[in-house]
Amino acid sequence: MKRLLSFLVVILISTVAFAQSVTLTFTAKDAANQHVQLHRVSITNLTKGWQETIYWPDTTLTMQNGTGIADVETLGRVSLQMSQNNPNPFTGTTEVNLMVTNEGSVALDIADINGRIVVANDYALQPGPHQFRITLATAGTYVMTARQSGQTSSIKMVCNGGIDANMIEYAGSVATQDFASPQSPKSQNASKYTTNNPFTFGDQMEYVGYATINCNEAESQHITQVQEASQTFTLQFPETQHQLPIVTTNTITSITANSATCGGDVTSNGASSVTARGVCWSTSQNPTVSESHTTDGSGTGSFTSNITGLTTGTTYYVRAYATNSAGTSYGEQRSFTAVVDAGYSCPGAATVTDYDNNTYNTVQIGNQCWMKENLRTTHYSDGTSIPMGNSTSNTTAYYYVDNNISNVSTYGYLYNWPAVMGNSSSSSANPSGVQGICPTGWHVPSDAEWIQLSDYVGSQTQYQCSANSAYIAKALASTSGWAIIMSNLCAVGLEPSSNNSTGFSALPAGCYGSNLSSFGSDADFWSATQIYGNFVYYWQITYSGAYLYRNGNDKSYGYSVRCLRD
Repeated sequence: MKRLLSFLVVILISTVAFAQSVTLTFTAKDAANQHVQLHRVSITNLTKGWQETIYWPDTTLTMQNGTGIADVETLGRVSLQMSQNNPNPFTGTTEVNLMVTNEGSVALDIADINGRIVVANDYALQPGPHQFRITLATAGTYVMTARQSGQTSSIKMVCNGGIDANMIEYAGSVATQDFASPQSPKSQNASKYTTNNPFTFGDQMEYVGYATINCNEAESQHITQVQEASQTFTLQFPETQHQLPIVTTNTITSITANSATCGGDVTSNGASSVTARGVCWSTSQNPTVSESHTTDGSGTGSFTSNITGLTTGTTYYVRAYATNSAGTSYGEQRSFTAVVDAGYSCPGAATVTDYDNNTYNTVQIGNQCWMKENLRTTHYSDGTSIPMGNSTSNTTAYYYVDNNISNVSTYGYLYNWPAVMGNSSSSSANPSGVQGICPTGWHVPSDAEWIQLSDYVGSQTQYQCSANSAYIAKALASTSGWAIIMSNLCAVGLEPSSNNSTGFSALPAGCYGSNLSSFGSDADFWSATQIYGNFVYYWQITYSGAYLYRNGNDKSYGYSVRCLRD
């Protein structure tokens, strides 16, 4: 009885063993321990004498212990069996063998990784093995499928570089012994593959992976061992896989009408020398090196780039780039608008004309479009006249002229605040929304808009005197008309010929109080913003100073007016 029980236990154990399977899973690393995408893995049973290949994205092979069906038996059960193309991966052309069991029409097609059919043909085939020559025009991963009477067989193929066109050409029948060992049909999206080749626990196995590393096909180190259980393998490649460089994009500075400064920092070369770096730009987002770009040396580290050839008033997108043997990578995208500075007219508004047919030149500074000349109108835009004053008033609108009427064409008129505002109320908004005395489409700048001008000019190093962001008066003042001062390096009156880098052309028209004063010494401009009571903000440049001053004074004073485009 004990002998019989032992026999039954042996049979039970054998049955369980017979039903077990071994699952092999494969990953890969390079010499730097970076993940490598396998193209294929070759699995050889050295004991049983067979070889199986799984292809990306398949990474798993299941073998049934104690089972195995001969190749001729497998072929007898399916009407189609396609062998893996050779070579694979390939450049341009490769060959595929197809075993056909039943006579009739066979449809062949090749689809890209997105499922788009790139080429398809039908063939009337006799039973037996047939060979086809495949030509592909574009690098990529593809699936080739044969179809006949509801049966399908598919393989994956990797094209590293294409040639003229996409074609499937019949190359003739082939000898049976030339037909590759058959594989069970797999669906296009299969992620696991079960082999019908024989396997028994304790078989000697060999595993080797193949991948494209640094544009060349590489072979992993071979693993040879006795296989007795499921296992996950990391196939080691001796090469170091080049990665894309890592690069960041700098802040954009020194923006002018047709140029700007940017740059970047290459923080990693991706295990391969950086051969080119710089910035690229375009009016479209995500620019690449196929568009306008600079080349600013090589290697890692920071670099500075000069962006040139810009169109005034146009918005550009910029990215730093770095190139190594793995390709080109890009930093963050930044954007800026090429401003019209240094005396350039406003885009689309080079001049503006008032009711009296006086024409004024304009200048773009940052994002603001200013009149380049002092206002000299005697009417509002609706034709209402503004009287010439002979006394100061807080309520009556007047304009004033200095003692020489011939100066008006250059220096304009002086206006009290009621004349400037018309019937409008004080505004501190940006834009002010106050047309007042300005021509249609233009407005009286608020205090906030004067601050915007001051802040912008102060932020641009080319407009600073002695690298001081507060010393901007010379950049705004005209080159003539100023009283001369022989000291104070950044004073407007010291070497006036060096003034006016912005093109604003502020003129020292002085002011009107109880009488005319400060002509040749001060440029005073009204804002649309009331402080309190009769006091209003105005902005001033003096011949002896380096600042654009912000002051307050009574509404009755007469100051110059500059209008801003709406």
